Amino acid sequence: MRRSETFVTRRRQAIVRLLEERESASVAELAERFDVSPLTIRRDLDSLEGQGMVTRQYGRVSLVDELGRPSGSRRVLAKKAIAAEAAHHVANGDAIFVNASSTALEIIESITAQDVSIITNNSKVMLLKGPLSQTVLLTGGNAMPPRTSLTGELTMDVIGRYHAAKCFMGCSGISAEGGLTSNTMPECAVDALMLAHSREHFVLLDSSKLGQVYTYPIAGIAEAHTVITDDGATDEQVRTLREAGVRKVIRVATSMPEVV
Repeated sequence: MRRSETFVTRRRQAIVRLLEERESASVAELAERFDVSPLTIRRDLDSLEGQGMVTRQYGRVSLVDELGRPSGSRRVLAKKAIAAEAAHHVANGDAIFVNASSTALEIIESITAQDVSIITNNSKVMLLKGPLSQTVLLTGGNAMPPRTSLTGELTMDVIGRYHAAKCFMGCSGISAEGGLTSNTMPECAVDALMLAHSREHFVLLDSSKLGQVYTYPIAGIAEAHTVITDDGATDEQVRTLREAGVRKVIRVATSMPEVV
């Protein structure tokens, strides 16, 4: 019984992670992805909806708010804590790249430095509560709803015009073997160009993504100058990243238990 409950918990956590990446999904898509029946997925969604994690509309399920941030979960607390720490590394006068990651987007509202310019391909920047004190340049580019990242030739052209002091980037996974990887191919070229056109690189991701390798490579592990993650990261994971070439790993505190 305990083993079965563990499988259910892990699947529900995986559903939340998937929705953070894909924005929304249908019951049929989730059933196929996790190789279970639609009825099982509906039970999972009933549980997540009861916790205020997801909402269902027009046959699709998505995370509860317009910025794709599940309220009350340990993951959102981790995101907020990671973003708050990252914002401390933005200095007065910095020009920074912020990629399409929801974690990276979080830092914008936390920045207290003055005269900061932000260049981003994340269209959700338009949903942030203003007024913002920073100058924000949205790249433009190809949009593929329900994803909110902008990609393609126009995006690359805009990013290629600028050189930033720092890049703040989230990704699907980071590992010593695979480096920085993504489960979405069009965003990889954009992310790689942001890294190439910035001097200092901050990779922001919660501890569940440490050691994970996804299909599409972004950059080698040494391009992650500073990794900011949550306190779920183990000493061994931190040591592995440092030995692989990451200069600094920062762990921030969270207190909410995992989604069940």
